[in-house]
Parts: sequence; structure tokens; C-alpha cells
Amino acid sequence: MAAFAIMRCKKLSSTGNLAASLQHAYRERDTPNADPQRTPSNDHWLAKSTDEAMGKIRNLLPEKRRKDAVLAVEYLLTASPEWWNSASESDQAKFFDQAYKWLADKYGSDRIVTATIHRDETSPHMTAFVVPLTQDGRLSAKEFIGNKTQMTKDQTTFAASVANLGLVRGIEGSRATHQRVKSHYTAIQQAENGLPFITESELKPQKVKGDTFAEKLFGAVETTAGIVNRLNEKIANHVKPIAEKASVSAQNQKLAKDLSDTLTINQKRLKSLQEPLNGLSNDQIELVMKFAREIQASNRKKHLEKTSKRTL
Repeated sequence: MAAFAIMRCKKLSSTGNLAASLQHAYRERDTPNADPQRTPSNDHWLAKSTDEAMGKIRNLLPEKRRKDAVLAVEYLLTASPEWWNSASESDQAKFFDQAYKWLADKYGSDRIVTATIHRDETSPHMTAFVVPLTQDGRLSAKEFIGNKTQMTKDQTTFAASVANLGLVRGIEGSRATHQRVKSHYTAIQQAENGLPFITESELKPQKVKGDTFAEKLFGAVETTAGIVNRLNEKIANHVKPIAEKASVSAQNQKLAKDLSDTLTINQKRLKSLQEPLNGLSNDQIELVMKFAREIQASNRKKHLEKTSKRTL
């Protein structure tokens, strides 16, 4: 599967938004997706704090500018998670060097205020802040970022700048959107925690619509095969959509396999639970279930008696 070069940017038009983004970059504010134990491995280039970076920005900003002018452009430069999992330390270092050079070629190195390499989140990435200052001293994000056509060109040239590392450009015009990391892993965790569990009551025959006139009038009861089909359908309906959805991305392929294995295990477990009931009538099944409940009640009573003796 191809690994993609990823470039995103955001315009920052107020000092408040700019300071907040810088504080996030320098971990001077709460960052839920970051691992505090890995934060010391982050690298800050050109400026070591929000105050220092803001001072550099103020020195670059022209005195005369529009009230709604874009003060800085924030860039996120990274690659597909699977690339980071297999890339050598040398190739990872080359990625950041070449990503920085791409920004310097586009804006001029003196317009880059700070660039941080974050290694404390899910995938390593570079966050850079650039003042969109033209050669004649004007603030003009439009000249650098422009319209959709310019952004498409930037995506292409950025991918080309790191192509030697085995990265390619994403599909041009794709409507795929970035999913927040936290939401992504929350969804996976919910899927894992929500796997269906077969209860004792579900093993009992249930009333179903019959085929004969009498059955339609008074109702019918499931056969053993009917119970198996109903519970298999319950498991399949819950697991299969998650497995299919998970298999879309490389990150979720393991989850897809785990869910598929869970389906197989549950089906085997269900089959083993049903085998002792094969060939029994519905009344006989009910007697077996009643006997099983009596044994369970007796076991619970014995366990309570042993526990109470130990506490005396």
C-alpha cells in the first residue's frame, strides 16, 4: 500500500489564535493527544517558546496592514502512519530536513518563524509557522496560498520534495477528510468493547411466526437450528460492518482481523453450546435449562458459604 506525503495549512488572522496555536506547538497548554513522557523528544527549531516566536513575528509584521490580514500561516507536514512505522531514523530526519527546505523555497527561510518536530503524538510531524510577507514587504497570504488551484499545486510540489523517501501524493481532488486522532481511537475502542456476548436466556427457544394455520394463530417455538441461526445473525450483524469498515485503512487492518477471529470463535462457541441440545424437543430443552439453573444456584450458595467461613 502506498504511503502518502501529507501537507495541511491554516491561516491565522488574530494574535489570540496565533498565540494559542504556538502554545499548543510548544506544549505550553494542555494537549490531550500528546504523551507527556515523549514530549522531551520534541525538537524546536528557530525559537524555543511562544514568547520568542511572537517576538520574531512582531519584528516581521509591517506597521501598515489591513485589520483582517493573515498574520501567519501554520503548516502541518507529515506522512502516512505506516511510513513512520517502517522508516529508518535517517529517513525520518531527511523527511524533516526536506520538508523545511520546501517551506524555505516557497516563502524564504527568513519568513519561517519556528518549526517544531512533534514526536509525542500518534505520528511524528512538523508544525511550522510562516509569516506570508512578500518581497516588497506586504502581508499577502493570497499570493502564497491563493485559491484551490494553488493549494493543489502545493500538495504536488511538497509530495515531489519527499518522493525520494518512498512517499507519493494523495489522489488529486479526493474528498477524504482528516479524522481527529482522539475520535478515531475512541471509535475503535467502542467497537472492541461492544462485541456481542451470548447470554443464557438467548439460548432458550423463542416464539416465532409459524407456517401452519395453527402456528400462525397460537404462535410457534424456535427449533434448535432456529436458535443457532438467530444467534449467528446477531454476531454477524454486529461484527461484520465493523470489520469491513476497519479494513478500509491500513491502521485498522489488525482490528478487522481481530473482529473476524472473534466472529469465528463465537460461532464455534455457540456450536459447542448447542451440541448437547441437538435432537431434544423444546420441552426437553426447557428441562435441561431448568436443571442447569438449579446447579448454578447451588454452586453460588456453596461459594457464599465458603467465603463467609473465611471471613469469620
